[in-house]
Amino acid sequence: LKPEPLPKFCCHLAALRWEQAFLSQMASSEAFHDAEEELESSLSALVESDTLRWIFVGGKGGVGKTTTSCSLAVELAARRESVLLLSTDPAHNISDALCQKFNNTPTLVDGFSNLYAMEIDASLQESQEFKLKQDEGFGKVMKELVSAFPGVDEAMGFAELMQSVQSMPYSVIVFDTAPTGHTLRLLGFPELLEKGLSKFGSLQSSFGGLMQMVGSLAGDGQVQEEEMHQKVSTLRTASSGVREMFQDPTRCTFVCVCIPEFLSVYETERLIQELCKHGIDASNIVVNQVLFPEDCGEDSTSSAAASSGADAGSAVTDLEALVDKIKSLNLPQDQAGPLLELAARANGKVSELEKGWSMCQKKRRMQSKYLGQISDLYRGDFHVVPMPMLGEEVRGIEKLRSFAAMLKSSQRALPVGK
Repeated sequence: LKPEPLPKFCCHLAALRWEQAFLSQMASSEAFHDAEEELESSLSALVESDTLRWIFVGGKGGVGKTTTSCSLAVELAARRESVLLLSTDPAHNISDALCQKFNNTPTLVDGFSNLYAMEIDASLQESQEFKLKQDEGFGKVMKELVSAFPGVDEAMGFAELMQSVQSMPYSVIVFDTAPTGHTLRLLGFPELLEKGLSKFGSLQSSFGGLMQMVGSLAGDGQVQEEEMHQKVSTLRTASSGVREMFQDPTRCTFVCVCIPEFLSVYETERLIQELCKHGIDASNIVVNQVLFPEDCGEDSTSSAAASSGADAGSAVTDLEALVDKIKSLNLPQDQAGPLLELAARANGKVSELEKGWSMCQKKRRMQSKYLGQISDLYRGDFHVVPMPMLGEEVRGIEKLRSFAAMLKSSQRALPVGK
């Protein structure tokens, strides 16, 4: 099936189209052209910031979120006083990446004195560590009064979690998040909880003594109204604090991770739109698994011919010609035999290599289309960091350090039109 073009989302894409039209009109101005600069294609500004407290890393499943978050945490540990790597993904992978088992308690990472990691259940209402305390009276009354807001119980659990996180004594916390859909739900919880608590407050002021009636019906006896006011106020303060932190780009940012394929680029744009709605900074995009021209054996002189397939099979043809040449020499069998056998083996090996090379070329051509879209959508407004496709898994501290070094490097640009 031929992939559909990317949908034209309302805010970002509309602004982008206007900006591109404006830039095309101004391109003839040399002064304007000189002033126009693309943002650095690295995460160096992010890791060098000393004000960031929360760094969320997210995107579609299987694009390298955990590798990116673990690498960032390892790099930040060399720069900040204390770092916590916190996984909210149900399929916890930071234990695999760091080659060490973690649980829902911050655990020191082997080989570090200031890097900790923990894994919590992303189904927050089921997490024993951060579940909202269902104490006598308050829990049951809240359940009755906010039942009209699906997800409020989970949002309250999220508020408890983030209040706990805010009080943790770490210089910076890196969140390895669940795939896009679940992450967007988490990010929307502060607003949902605010709506639920506002509804609760309006009911409280409208119906006065209803609280005690509901408490009696629930079998809780007398419900202390002052205590309930205090608990609601505490939850509202926690939710408001989380929201303020989310919307402060000097303290919180979101790193979007994708690969140059249709579904991933589609989800990345959707994620950025939602982050924009919630007022959350997202100025860094990591594009993983990128094939560069040199990865497919191309150079500056041969890439165009290679992309068109003009050289395909040329090596095989040359070897076949060599076999014919050997046969035409009428050499004795004891001399010609080994030469022909060697040429035949070389011919078979080259055929295999050219099949792999052809597949690499096809993959690069497919990626090139989406890399072009990524460039058109985000250049000039985002730090877009292309990361090469690697031949091995990134596991263990040393490989994570190497990956972090590539994230900081600005030597590679998106291979668009190459």
